[in-house]
Amino acid sequence: MENETLTAEDYASIHRATELLSTTYLHRLTLNARLEAWSEFVEDVEGGFDVCWAWEFDNDAAHRDWLHDAWPILTERVRRLRQPELDALDDRFRAATAPMTPRGMSRSAMDEREEWWQFRYPLQVTGDPGDPLPPTWSPPPTYIG
Repeated sequence: MENETLTAEDYASIHRATELLSTTYLHRLTLNARLEAWSEFVEDVEGGFDVCWAWEFDNDAAHRDWLHDAWPILTERVRRLRQPELDALDDRFRAATAPMTPRGMSRSAMDEREEWWQFRYPLQVTGDPGDPLPPTWSPPPTYIG
């Protein structure tokens, strides 16, 4: 974050987002913790996502869902200060994933959806090539070391 002091209103908006979204999301995590969790997930995907967790991929992406839902609750200052970090993580996630193509929708239509990260899968994976993958992971990702 830039070297700009947050106000009481800024901190209150972060607390409000944490409280309001705690009934929807399993854990009551702060904005910093959610950004860190999204960052760790992005790193896991970049390094080759372990296929034994393939069916949990959507659950892991829930940190990005939380950020999406929290963003309008946060003050403009918090959004402005944290947007570059979020954009960089999103760019890395896009680079490490491929878009899913559900029946009846084009890939470009999927990328234009507001919650685009929910419709992507890892390009590179690790683990047992015999483990089943979700059918939406097509073409199949590349197995690496």
